[in-house]
Amino acid sequence: MFYTAMKTIDRYNMIDFKDSLLLGVSGGPDSVALFLFLVEISEEFQLKLGVAHVNHNLRGNDSHRDAVFVQSLTEKYRLPFFLLDEDVKTIAETKRRSLEETAREVRYDFFKKICRQKQYVKLALGHNRNDNAEQVLMNFLRGSGTAGLCGIPPVRDHWVVRPLIDISRKTILEFLEEKAQNYVMDQSNQDQCFLRNRIRHSLLPCLQKNYNPNIIESLNRMSRIVKDDHLWMEKEASYHFTKALTLKTRKRVDLSLVYFKHMDPALAKRVVRQAIKAVKNDLRRITLVHIEAVTALVFSREKGKSIDLPDRIRVFITKERLCVKREDMALRRLGRLKKEGKVFLA
Repeated sequence: MFYTAMKTIDRYNMIDFKDSLLLGVSGGPDSVALFLFLVEISEEFQLKLGVAHVNHNLRGNDSHRDAVFVQSLTEKYRLPFFLLDEDVKTIAETKRRSLEETAREVRYDFFKKICRQKQYVKLALGHNRNDNAEQVLMNFLRGSGTAGLCGIPPVRDHWVVRPLIDISRKTILEFLEEKAQNYVMDQSNQDQCFLRNRIRHSLLPCLQKNYNPNIIESLNRMSRIVKDDHLWMEKEASYHFTKALTLKTRKRVDLSLVYFKHMDPALAKRVVRQAIKAVKNDLRRITLVHIEAVTALVFSREKGKSIDLPDRIRVFITKERLCVKREDMALRRLGRLKKEGKVFLA
């Protein structure tokens, strides 16, 4: 495992000499293996390490057990420990979002906060090769485009790194056994109510047994191929987005409609995605239906027509521009005020 992880770090330039890394440790085998590996190389690389754990309070006493385990492991190696205790279920119900999406948002917000406050420049997570295969297959079943088929990125946004992404779950378990290191198991990972668990425990074993014994390797290879193509297409889209750009503020992006005139529809969709992301800061809840609707609006050039997107994003056409704008109020309320003549939209 050690040799493969070092190759991955080198290939993706994940860690620099004297880096400061915050480790997201759940207590499961992957994150514990990552913890031991980074502790092992910390002296050679002169790394500053810290550990963060989020108790989502979704599994009763088991959630508390996991937090205690991670804190004990961290104290054993005399590293800083940061704990967030959060009622994720209540937050999800309040925001009307899924537990999975809410838990992820809570975790990353906490990780970002600790990195900012304690001056960690990178966040290290323990995703492995099996996780990537499962993610690719899950995205495929959902009808994802190339972005989803890229799988889990080894490095995201220059600060999230995954040194174990090329290592199998089997190798990780063997590494922990060799180190005589225990870990905790999240029993919810066995619950096949969740799509990921059904893929992990039912679909992938079926594919391995009946279709391709090397399905994990095949899915990972495909994700690398798709990723190369996707990155190239995104660079092309970035170039054309910049060329078409006529206005860019924190809440609004305008693109020249003339520039779209001879653009291939596939490229136009990517430019539209980049315009929405520039205003929204992410593409969560933006679906293919949304992108295709906006792209159709671009080519129709129907002045005055608008499309409402999640998170108060409104897209509309003026005489010469495609405009993507984040409104200050809910779009339904804005629409009512427009009908009543109390607000002018632009």
